[in-house]
Amino acid sequence: MKLHVRLLEKLIETPECTVEGASNSPLRILLDDLGLEVKGVEASQEKGVVYTLETLANRGDHLSHIGVARELSARSLAQIKAPTVATQLSDRKASVLVRRATDKCMRYSLMEMSVPSDIKLRNDVAAFTDEPEKLHPIVSLLNYVQMEMGQPMHAFDADKVEGEVVVELSTKPEEIEALDGKSYTVPEGSVLIKDRKKIIAVAGVIGCANSMVTAGTRKVLIEAAVFEPVSVRITARGMGLSTDASYAFERGCDFEGITPALKRLAYLAGGSAGTAKDTEAAHVIGLTSTDSMPLEKRKIAVLLSSLRRELNLPRLEEVEVATRFKILGYQVESASASGKDKELTLTVPSWRLWDVRSPEDIYEDLARSVSLNRVRPELPPLDVEAAPLNGIERLVKATRSALVGSGFVEVITTGFISAAEVSLLEQLSPGVTAQHVSLKNSLEAKNSHLKVTNVVHLTKLLALNKKRGVEAGKVFENCRVFSRPAELPSDEPRERDELDYNLEHDVLCMASAGRWFEGQWRKAESVEEHARLFKGAVAGLIKGLGCQFSVGKSESPFLHPGIQATVKCGRNVVGFFGVVHPLIREACDIKEEVFYCELDARLLVKLMIGVPAPTVSDYPAVWRDMTLKVGAKEQASRVLRFIQEASLDALTETLIVDDFRRPEEDFRRVTYRVIFQRPDRTLKSDEVDSSMGTLLESLKGKHGIEMAS
Repeated sequence: MKLHVRLLEKLIETPECTVEGASNSPLRILLDDLGLEVKGVEASQEKGVVYTLETLANRGDHLSHIGVARELSARSLAQIKAPTVATQLSDRKASVLVRRATDKCMRYSLMEMSVPSDIKLRNDVAAFTDEPEKLHPIVSLLNYVQMEMGQPMHAFDADKVEGEVVVELSTKPEEIEALDGKSYTVPEGSVLIKDRKKIIAVAGVIGCANSMVTAGTRKVLIEAAVFEPVSVRITARGMGLSTDASYAFERGCDFEGITPALKRLAYLAGGSAGTAKDTEAAHVIGLTSTDSMPLEKRKIAVLLSSLRRELNLPRLEEVEVATRFKILGYQVESASASGKDKELTLTVPSWRLWDVRSPEDIYEDLARSVSLNRVRPELPPLDVEAAPLNGIERLVKATRSALVGSGFVEVITTGFISAAEVSLLEQLSPGVTAQHVSLKNSLEAKNSHLKVTNVVHLTKLLALNKKRGVEAGKVFENCRVFSRPAELPSDEPRERDELDYNLEHDVLCMASAGRWFEGQWRKAESVEEHARLFKGAVAGLIKGLGCQFSVGKSESPFLHPGIQATVKCGRNVVGFFGVVHPLIREACDIKEEVFYCELDARLLVKLMIGVPAPTVSDYPAVWRDMTLKVGAKEQASRVLRFIQEASLDALTETLIVDDFRRPEEDFRRVTYRVIFQRPDRTLKSDEVDSSMGTLLESLKGKHGIEMAS
């Protein structure tokens, strides 16, 4: 917002601010302290000092000089000199019928005025408007009133409006030619201002050239309204346009600001107040107003003791609190509470109904008014007891160290994907587009949808790291994916557990590409070996949660049809893993096969069992290696299970250390390492030999597995 100090000085006595010292003036320091941050300074003898203020998204009342004066008044307790307005407007209706057909327009007024041919602005009023020589004087006055009082208004040439004025929602995209001479596409669902034949304005954004005021205009229709902020924001962004009006409406205009603004305009245009003395005055002919709802009388009760505690001002007087709130526009009622405490009931002013809803908002207003410099920077006492972890936090704690220990690096990716990536997934899984949650006003085209899977993001991340020279890429992420169900959840009251997010789902994702081991001295792993290592990492993760790991048949459309499997915890399918589908890999520009795993974190939380930390023995371990004959198509891991089922005393671990096959033999030679260790003493060789003998007899007798010669 452009804050003209000379105009502000007409409303309230301000601290010193000269053209020479504008950058560090007492007024600028005060504005910053009030939270009205000064982002730019312009100073000249012609226009005086003009500050550019950074306006918060929820403070539309700060987009006017009267709003800034109100904040200064509440701080200094100085009186505001309110702008003079016309005593009354016309009792007659405007000659044009007004019809409001949407609740996204809360209030709408149309004031009809006659405009003389020689109307001119007074020099002191024209000084505050941009390029007044290029604009019709009525338009310049509208800009001046908005700057002064914060109510955006628009002028139509009454002779160019045919039949009536209708406020309604668009049912399809519309093309318009705007006041700036450019053509725009107005998105479907926007609020439009129309007459019987054409669109004459996009509500809250910009007017159309077909009804603009020109030098020959002799009768105008002045529009003043309150539009829903979200609707205006979506329309303006859809058009790729931002105007002074849309900027104000997006932040919320005063519900009761229409009539004062129209009276101010009537006063300025109707005499020497805003127009030159040697010109004729404009006159109000008629006024038509429509309201969609009565003004809400929102009341918020706070205890005086709470205000003192939150601001850390134990001696804050009730009279000071009440005075500051009254200047800010609140109606204050005081009543006795328990003990000597007082309860203040505050009625929210009309210009703050968009954002003031809780006692915390009241505390903030008072803190700004009394100055944060008065609030002592002392932290309140805190409870040292840490809050208990929820299920997802327990899962992350249990899995992060295991994955990092396996060489995986934790990453964070965005929750959005582009329309092009949605189309790619649609090729692999017809109908998946309908599962995506789309954004109507995304800031960037690449963020148009929420992701339903993390496979694209992790594949792109590995491709990027490969281009930067990372040969062994292994990453994992705890994140959320978003999927729209076929039937949206009911709003009926029901019990929800701590992980019930409806459209949101927590997942644990892993991916790897290139080498598994970083060492360049050895040959890179084959796809089969990489798959075995990746599966081992997934299995270790599941077993680390205390669950039994197994695999099953999988049909994930985003993985290679022939190289994928489901991840099972007991009988429960908790996810899938395998090689990323070639179409996704090619789209992400990576040549190596990418292995990907996606696990349902919510299911893992329900199935995970607390696994106690292993005991560490101070006594040495003893191991024996044995090479067994294993069938050519037999799974080597199956023999591991046979060894564990033998229940040997002091057996702690079993590993596969070698697997080879001679060309002339119809079996494989798999070498297993069996490790023994006791926590209370050192094992003797004959004890280990006895256990090995028992093991070999069990393997031969029960499973027909013999030692290789």
